Amino acid sequence: MQNLPSLNQKLKEYLEDNSSKITLIKGEKHTLFSKGDLKQGIIRARNAFLNAGVKQGDIVIFQINSSAKKAFLSNFFALVSLGAVPAFLTASRNRDQVHRLKNVAQSNPKSFIVADDETLQFIKFLWEDIDEKRLIITHEENQDDFKTAESDIAYADVKPSDNVLILYSSGSTSDPKGVVMQNESFLKMIKSLEIALSLSEKDKWLIWLPLEHVFGILAGVVLPMYSKSNVVHMDAGDFIQNPKSWLDAIHQTRANKSAAPNFAYPMILKALDGSENWDLSCIDFILNGGEPLSRKVVEIFEKTTEKFKLKKNAIAPVYGLTEALGGVCLNIKACYPEIDLNQLKSGIDFDLTTIKRGDMDLISQGFAIPGMEIGIFDSENHRLEELTIGEIHIKSEALFSGYLNIDSSGLFVDGWFDTGDLGFLYMDMLYVVGRKKDMFFIHGKNVYLRDIEQVVEKKFSYRVAACGENNSQTGENAVYLFIETANTDEIPIQKIKNFVFSEMGFSLKEVIPIKQFIRTALGKIAKQKTLEAYKNGKI
Repeated sequence: MQNLPSLNQKLKEYLEDNSSKITLIKGEKHTLFSKGDLKQGIIRARNAFLNAGVKQGDIVIFQINSSAKKAFLSNFFALVSLGAVPAFLTASRNRDQVHRLKNVAQSNPKSFIVADDETLQFIKFLWEDIDEKRLIITHEENQDDFKTAESDIAYADVKPSDNVLILYSSGSTSDPKGVVMQNESFLKMIKSLEIALSLSEKDKWLIWLPLEHVFGILAGVVLPMYSKSNVVHMDAGDFIQNPKSWLDAIHQTRANKSAAPNFAYPMILKALDGSENWDLSCIDFILNGGEPLSRKVVEIFEKTTEKFKLKKNAIAPVYGLTEALGGVCLNIKACYPEIDLNQLKSGIDFDLTTIKRGDMDLISQGFAIPGMEIGIFDSENHRLEELTIGEIHIKSEALFSGYLNIDSSGLFVDGWFDTGDLGFLYMDMLYVVGRKKDMFFIHGKNVYLRDIEQVVEKKFSYRVAACGENNSQTGENAVYLFIETANTDEIPIQKIKNFVFSEMGFSLKEVIPIKQFIRTALGKIAKQKTLEAYKNGKI
């Protein structure tokens, strides 16, 4: 990283390389977004930022809906070239999202906000006293004229320790934490993932995940740019409306790499009607991250898609977190060794009953990516041996530097970061069994909500979400079990309650069948919001 920073050098090379293509799919329409058009979009976006007063190092809160692909890509790369810092927050389309935006903007009073036309309308309507001098509007197609206009891209000289981007969580809190990535650590992570995934210029990614989230920005934008590979962008909305459109697009474009969370596969299976004539032999792997992978779901999906020539074990588990830019370990080579559950023990307060009974999906998340170290620790920060459940800690030069505007001095202990997840190592491969914050104290014992879900899913084959509630006034704790089903009247509620009591020794407060879970933009079940909606009579 000398006069021309490595990230900008990669961007410069990417824009000059006309062999790698960007294809945009909207419905049935496939459009080529040429490098020439992308470069002009970057220049227009740079001019907008410069005229608004954006300088190197300034934070610009991203409020561009990822369905506006041209505007999203042009503005992101424009900020990278300027050395400004894009802060990714889900584009505001409702009151809760605008409230989150307001909190983030007010905690960063010198930041700017860049938004597309439609998102801007929501923001102005729901945030009446917003300082419009901070707003920068971007258009998907229109060209703008500015008093000061560049004709080419002048790349900023970015230092290794300079911030390169900020990623905000997609969860349910109105005060999300901003994960800060510095230039050098960001580059190291991208290089590690390039090696781990064996990426090359011959690859073609197909991505429908929202680009403002870590999985989308990584696989849909940064990795294709860094490795100068082809990329095909679909809208998440198109997939939700027609899940088969994803595999239609793979068949048509011959993409060899894609990604999807666990909830996508049952949606596709449900949508199959016998008219499909796909050839999916082109796929090397489909990265699966964002939520726990279900072995049962994968087995059904792979068996169903055998006739479409999808390679066995094409679905590759990924374990990551925003603090590591989504990359900690991968199971690209489909290593799933048999485990003697009798050898498994716990180094923390964790009930092994569910695991040893075989009720929990134990899926290898694979090996750590290059430069990443994974350790299992007890609550006193003592490292635990293989096949011992404990807290998952990670160590790497490619991790985030801290949380924006929050004291991060105690985040790392001897270089180790506590992920908040629980798991164990076997043959150097990671297995995740839950989250610390998912632990719930009820009837005198610690219960992991994921254990309840696993037990019910295995017995009844329902898609469920267990939500815990602490009542500070009565001192009582309760667990609610939501079941996603089209036929809410056919759920055997009392039978499920009796089963959970007999298997786990406590009673569910309620079993609630609902038509559809409330989800985050990335598709994760928003448990707290689902419970709140039920309590408020909205579902």
